[in-house]
Amino acid sequence: MHDRPPVLDLPVPGAEKMCLHSGSAWCKVEGMTEIQFQALEVAPKVVERLLRVFPQDRLDDRLSSEDLTPREVIASLADTEQLILDRVRLGNMRPGASVPWVDPDARAKEHHYSDKDAFHEAEVFESRRQTTLEYLRSMSSEDMKKTIHLDGKGEVSVDDYLVLVTAHDMDRIGLLTEHLANEVATIS
Repeated sequence: MHDRPPVLDLPVPGAEKMCLHSGSAWCKVEGMTEIQFQALEVAPKVVERLLRVFPQDRLDDRLSSEDLTPREVIASLADTEQLILDRVRLGNMRPGASVPWVDPDARAKEHHYSDKDAFHEAEVFESRRQTTLEYLRSMSSEDMKKTIHLDGKGEVSVDDYLVLVTAHDMDRIGLLTEHLANEVATIS
């Protein structure tokens, strides 16, 4: 047993060390924002790589009636990225402003995710994410502490909102890998 949390050495400029607690808490240090930016930057690349090996005739398959299809997952990421940037901008310009929480299923239907071209949407996701990252990198550390109020969810700082965005990315990527793993299992 450790008296203190284990330390993970990361080769990130400005981040000497970051603590990982066994619980859900992170030690915030200089450079944490850059680590978040790196995670946000890689998500579209992972999606593109998964799409490259994904069987095109299976893009509209559902694992269950409640899941999005891979096509809808990718369209969701592209569409949601615009919401993310809009929310960050609003929080920066009007701290404490309220934004609606979006029902992902309703939005998928409203924006016709099932009709979208997955490859185009992957490119849109990457392009929009780069725009988001450019904006985020222009913000000061004080700007990152500004908040937005997510209706039904509460107030969250821009910095903490990025954690939610990363979790959303991982959830969507997880769905894609679940589909891909299911496909591989049916082949073997």
